Amino acid sequence: MTKKTKWVFPWLIPLVMISFGFLISGCPKKQTVSPAEEKKESSEVVSTPQMTAQKPTPGKATEPSPTASLTPSASTHPDQKAPPSGPEATEDPIVGGTILLDPALPQDAQIIQNRLAKLGLYQGAIDGVWGKMSRAALKSFKEQNSLGSSDQWDKETQVLLFHGTSPIAAQGPVANGSILLDPAASQDAKVIQDRLAGLGLYKGAMDGIWGKGSQAALKAFKEKNSLGNPDQWDKETQMLLFRGTTK
Repeated sequence: MTKKTKWVFPWLIPLVMISFGFLISGCPKKQTVSPAEEKKESSEVVSTPQMTAQKPTPGKATEPSPTASLTPSASTHPDQKAPPSGPEATEDPIVGGTILLDPALPQDAQIIQNRLAKLGLYQGAIDGVWGKMSRAALKSFKEQNSLGSSDQWDKETQVLLFHGTSPIAAQGPVANGSILLDPAASQDAKVIQDRLAGLGLYKGAMDGIWGKGSQAALKAFKEKNSLGNPDQWDKETQMLLFRGTTK
């Protein structure tokens, strides 16, 4: 018994020492943080969101954004046209070329013949028949004004032929009733719409469609000028509308 105890005891001591050393080294030491460092760390965590989302100080004026200053103060309707001013306000649509005459139409041919006769280029009858004499007179006019030597009718020729004949609208063939516009024709409707818009009575698009907006504008014009049959287009209404002598 004594011999066996002697043999076990020398191995027991190193085992106990190793276990004790492991327990000592494996136990983590608690790190202590000073109150000052703890306060500093907490302040850094809180200050981060404050810098990314700053709110304006109450009572302090804020600068307007650049985009706000570029916004127009008043908007205009896209279809609304500003009233014309100056010579264009009373220019006859024939003189300005808005309406292009057609010599093949007797009514238009008479207007061209009449103008060529006043210039001493046409000696025939003002009958609306666009024949050889009419074409020869037109050719002479174009040659005199460096517009070529053809007898072709075009907008440039029309504008130059009637240029200077309408210092006021009442002297033009539309304003004096020589040509009676037809609201059912798209081109004529545009001319009437443009004139009514210039007087501030028509607010729609210049589309040549004689619809409710155009009819309402015509009715307002006729009532304003004490004309009967408010929905009807006639020579009297046309002459007053394009004469520039409305009330």
